[in-house]
Amino acid sequence: MSADPSSNGPQNGPSMPLGFLMAGSEMASFAIFGLVLDYFLGTMPGFTIGLTLLGVAVSFFHLIQMAKKVTAKTKPTEPTDGTSGSGS
Repeated sequence: MSADPSSNGPQNGPSMPLGFLMAGSEMASFAIFGLVLDYFLGTMPGFTIGLTLLGVAVSFFHLIQMAKKVTAKTKPTEPTDGTSGSGS
């Protein structure tokens, strides 16, 4: 067991399955809400299909946002104030 602080495994590992679970639950909640609306309004399968597709889009958007955060953590940051270390 290595105590190397530069390894990204332990920091990102446990949060990723939770992120996938959250995205999946978003998609499922939209689909279930569509089923309930269709059942009570008698419009099968209009709301089910529409809200399922919306849930897929929202889930992908959320996964993209999570991926951006993970890649931002792993990339080294550079100063943005114009001081790159070369004396002008």
